[in-house]
Amino acid sequence: MRIAIYNTNPTAQNAVSRGDHYGRMFETMLHPRMTGATFENFEVVDGVFPDDPLVFDAVVITGSSAFVTDDAAWIATLFSHIRAMDRAKTKLFAVCFGHQAVAMALGGNVENRPVVLGAPKITITESKSWMQPAAGKLRLFSGNFQQVVDVPETMEVLATHPDCPVVMMAKADHLLTVQCHPEMSAGYMHRYVDQISHDITPQVAQAARQAFDEGADGEVFAQWAAAFLAS
Repeated sequence: MRIAIYNTNPTAQNAVSRGDHYGRMFETMLHPRMTGATFENFEVVDGVFPDDPLVFDAVVITGSSAFVTDDAAWIATLFSHIRAMDRAKTKLFAVCFGHQAVAMALGGNVENRPVVLGAPKITITESKSWMQPAAGKLRLFSGNFQQVVDVPETMEVLATHPDCPVVMMAKADHLLTVQCHPEMSAGYMHRYVDQISHDITPQVAQAARQAFDEGADGEVFAQWAAAFLAS
């Protein structure tokens, strides 16, 4: 498989050496489970897109410090690529900002909400064949200030949480999105809290750090994502 990774996050100059490049995180997560796949990163936040996303077998869209509601040319281009991939039924896996971008591109709505930060336990409401090993609940790292509030008519909700009702969505066999971060390590999440410390209270930061240290089920979701992309 040829997999394009759309990196939607501005990349700090030291990110590659620290392992903080969002696209590389997905390579690290997926490659051990998709050993025959090749990955190509595109810095779409800088306006660098594939000429044609449909030449790839699958596309991954990362999270971002940008807001999906920002008025930016690259976000408008991203929406057009998402719609093209949906029409062609190209496999698409999107996380956090990517999850929200898919919703917006396909007619849903995203709004600001109180930050969801930590490792919430999400409830799986619809089971799919690629969800192996099966699980009714998963703890996943999270850090988001926006949420999907209106689901596109063509998509179904697969998982929910009281603080974020639309955690996970899918469409047919080609679109999968999740608000949480199966690709991120506890170490990175601690650095993320450092980055947003001016936007949260010390109490929120302390609770999130404790949750990060208790761990999450990113390994399980990684198996799900790889199975979805390969199916």
